[in-house]
Amino acid sequence: MFFRYSFGLFLRPRLTFRALLGDHRRVGFGILGILALAIIYFISISIALEMNAMHLPQLLVLNIPPDQYYAYERFFIFPVGLAGTVLASGAIRLGARAWEGKGQFEDLFALLSFSLVEVAIVIGIPDLFLGILIGFGKVNSRGFAYIGPHVWLGTIWYLFLLIIAVKETERLGVAKSLTLGLMGFIVNGVVQFIFIR
Repeated sequence: MFFRYSFGLFLRPRLTFRALLGDHRRVGFGILGILALAIIYFISISIALEMNAMHLPQLLVLNIPPDQYYAYERFFIFPVGLAGTVLASGAIRLGARAWEGKGQFEDLFALLSFSLVEVAIVIGIPDLFLGILIGFGKVNSRGFAYIGPHVWLGTIWYLFLLIIAVKETERLGVAKSLTLGLMGFIVNGVVQFIFIR
């Protein structure tokens, strides 16, 4: 069922979210979405480190030496993904309550965290292959990791899924769902900016 829902994120996101909302395992599937992203990036970063293919991170917020940053980052991708999704879900739920939204925190969390499967597939898997290509000297690592078209596509699609998730969960109009979706996206983005490079 997890894989069917995952494919549905790309083929029929609204119907997938509706089906997921009716599934008593939705929160568990959401946690699996965060875990899928964390596992892909743990593998990707580990391979890149082993092949000496990592670039030094810039604009560090955490007090970790740049040459050791990724060795640590591998281990906090899951907690950061969880924290960002919890905060985004909470912010959206509070905003939706002011507009008489009909959702619940657990439902928002389930859909937002499950949507990270899309990020794992569209951004994570290409990053894994780019890390390998960089390690073999086939691709120059300078700056490409953050500006590749897969990153923009994955980010835009995740935002699109977030807005649909708000609309399906809270039963609000398009403008309010868009506003709350953007707010949740920003909240999660701030958490990601602090920890993930």
